[in-house]
Amino acid sequence: MNEMPEAGPAATSLEDKAPGPAPASAPARPAAEAPVLAGSRRRGKRILVILFAVSIAVAVGAAAMTAVLLAHRPQRAHVAAHPLRATVFGLHPGQCFNSLPNGIAGAHAVPCAQPHDGEIYGVFLVAGHQWPGSAALGSQARQGCQTRLAGYLNPQLATSDLAESYAYPNQGAWATGEHRVICEIRGTQGRLTGSVRASSP
Repeated sequence: MNEMPEAGPAATSLEDKAPGPAPASAPARPAAEAPVLAGSRRRGKRILVILFAVSIAVAVGAAAMTAVLLAHRPQRAHVAAHPLRATVFGLHPGQCFNSLPNGIAGAHAVPCAQPHDGEIYGVFLVAGHQWPGSAALGSQARQGCQTRLAGYLNPQLATSDLAESYAYPNQGAWATGEHRVICEIRGTQGRLTGSVRASSP
């Protein structure tokens, strides 16, 4: 019988009652079967709980390891394109160039033997750290380039077809650390062919 004993003085324990005949429709089952099934279920639940806990621990460990690896991986230096890289500020004396459509300072180097827009004949650094202003910087650029032209130019060339020019940084370029002035020779009648330099470097 599956009834639990009642509480109180009238309670009768199961041992005091004679076992009654089993119902005809219910098959007899061994006494030990119920505890075995209950024990198996408990063990199964325990294993599931343990597996669940282990899987959570593995997931947390993997996440922590991924976070550590991402935090400590070597950082690649982000190489930002310098705003003056594709300009005359990237060229040196003796290099010839063709202008790019992005402004007067935009340029890329070409061999002097082929037709070109201009040639770099001088580069110098402007002293000071504070932005001097466009007017003052333009004046320094003009004077500095004029003093360098005579020592570079081939005296046998006809200078009537040549014009000197210069490029200096604006305030934004100055703030990035570009403090150089670039001195250029350009043709007044179109492109030049060959160098205007007095001698090879």
